[in-house]
Amino acid sequence: LAIITLILATATETQVLAIFGVVLTAIGTGLAKTGTPSQQFIFALVPYAIYIAYPLILGTRVKRAIEPYLAAVLASVPFFFYARDAMKDAGYGYAIGVLPVAQALVMLVLLVRLLRIEPPTERLLSRLALVAATALAFITAAIPLQLDKQWITIGWALEGAALIWLFRRIPHRGLLAWAAALLAAVFVRLTFNPAVLSYHPSSHTPILNWYLYTYLVCAIAFFLAAYFAPRSFRYASAACNAAGTILLFFLLNIEIADFYSTGPTLTFNFLSSSLAQDLTYTIGWALFAIGMLIAGIVLSTRAARVAAIILLSVTIFKCFLHDLGRLGGLYRIASFLGLAVALALVTVLLQKFVVAKREPVVEEVVP
Repeated sequence: LAIITLILATATETQVLAIFGVVLTAIGTGLAKTGTPSQQFIFALVPYAIYIAYPLILGTRVKRAIEPYLAAVLASVPFFFYARDAMKDAGYGYAIGVLPVAQALVMLVLLVRLLRIEPPTERLLSRLALVAATALAFITAAIPLQLDKQWITIGWALEGAALIWLFRRIPHRGLLAWAAALLAAVFVRLTFNPAVLSYHPSSHTPILNWYLYTYLVCAIAFFLAAYFAPRSFRYASAACNAAGTILLFFLLNIEIADFYSTGPTLTFNFLSSSLAQDLTYTIGWALFAIGMLIAGIVLSTRAARVAAIILLSVTIFKCFLHDLGRLGGLYRIASFLGLAVALALVTVLLQKFVVAKREPVVEEVVP
């Protein structure tokens, strides 16, 4: 019945019949009574394969119609649920993530087919975006199905950056919206979700721990998203750079807290910690601010320079109002000297690379 419906849709060029065929086939598959999980899987696979093959067989005869590819996308949804149940019943639940990944690869085959049959100047962006977004949707679904804890966040971060890169090839705003949703979820999970710090027991391993690769990879994904973002979306690019910088700052504080934590969980003690931990926070913040200032000067980013000066000011206030009161003798003198050197370095950098560039150039007029 499905094959006859597709033949009729091709002969009459009424491609909407393919959509009705998907609905009827999905209902028939759901009502079928199969005896074993393998029978259930094969019975769901056959109609799915028919609708996937339909746009491939049509080739250039598909013209500007979106329905054959939409039918393939719609047929993927019931197959996923039927095949997932069959895999669980057969005892393959531990490898359930393979299913959406395989379906994503099938969608990529359709995408490559579209790119080959359509001239670059005549491509239907909505159709390309539909197939590409479906492939990425299955990858998005595979990440939480197969992975857990911080790997979900890392996967979504990398996918968000990949979506923005894909937007440069397929300029459909739906891809940007999807990328923004994924990156926003990553940022919230890593900054506002305290459960992320208890995914694993505290190992007290300095620097080389799971916090490093989790926050660092996600921060790099944000920086890549900012790099791949079109120039017309400068505010989105600035937001991605800011989010990546904030994640790096969180990573710095988490690594310090993990180093000084003694219990099984990570604890933050910014004002009631030991003197050594207090000074480590202060030195870390100062170095981070100077590094951000240098990056802002090299990249000519005013927002980075302003943020660096604000962070450095907060660090100086913390040092004067909190840290120095706990020091005595030579340690206090050494801290004053360190602060003086840091402030002098910042002044030199600002004077040489920021203020000097703003000085107007007066040209001498020769009569």
